[in-house]
Amino acid sequence: MIDFRYDLVNDIVIANVQWTLCTREDVLAWHQEWRHGLKQYTLERKPDVIIVLDDFHVRDEALSLWGEYRADLTNKYMGINYRVRGDTAVRVTIITSGVRFNASTAEANSVEEAVECIKAIRRRAQLSQRRVMASLGLGLG
Repeated sequence: MIDFRYDLVNDIVIANVQWTLCTREDVLAWHQEWRHGLKQYTLERKPDVIIVLDDFHVRDEALSLWGEYRADLTNKYMGINYRVRGDTAVRVTIITSGVRFNASTAEANSVEEAVECIKAIRRRAQLSQRRVMASLGLGLG
């Protein structure tokens, strides 16, 4: 089960994942629930997401496939994304699939820290955009 909550103030989806993946079928069901759950937040752009992993586990035979499907989700359906409190197997697979599939591997120690990290990335992107516009002689307002 994935509990999706929208933080309106920060414009971030916070997903609490409660699932143990053991088989290919588990991974496919998990992937489908993510895709379905994120649709409601995907209007003009991919949503920024914080994924809370306190109650999420992946067992041996599902790890490699899960890494591939995890990368697909982060690359195709999420903007900035951070993971919070994954167990060792999950964290190692996130790093491995991040390298294999060029997917985000960002982690934070808490939801609050992840929110601050996302806000900082957004500020840097906004500053970069302003610098580009200024170098082109275009004002933003």
